[in-house]
Amino acid sequence: AVVSTQSTGALDEEAQRNLLLEFIDHLKTRKVVQLDDLGAHFNLKIHEVVERIESLQEEGVINGVIDDRGKFIYISEEEMKSVVKFIQQHGRVSISDVAAASNRLINLEPVDS
Repeated sequence: AVVSTQSTGALDEEAQRNLLLEFIDHLKTRKVVQLDDLGAHFNLKIHEVVERIESLQEEGVINGVIDDRGKFIYISEEEMKSVVKFIQQHGRVSISDVAAASNRLINLEPVDS
């Protein structure tokens, strides 16, 4: 499900791996990505982009959320740990409490690679 093909045929294994690594790096450095822009950049349909992201999340390669406006928001391991720490420190918290804290704990700006 994480393989892309070009009009000339299937990519060789190394090219597929490089494209996947480029896809992952793109998500990690951009932080917030429109799914349709991501699809256009990697010549994928939206459902292929979503499948690839979900597959990478299931494999534990990336963490993040797809919002209701068609964006993927990448969350680094450190940011995930800071959200967990917030919840552990505050005990019972509402979704709105976590959302408010997430604005402080998760950086949404692109990262220099």
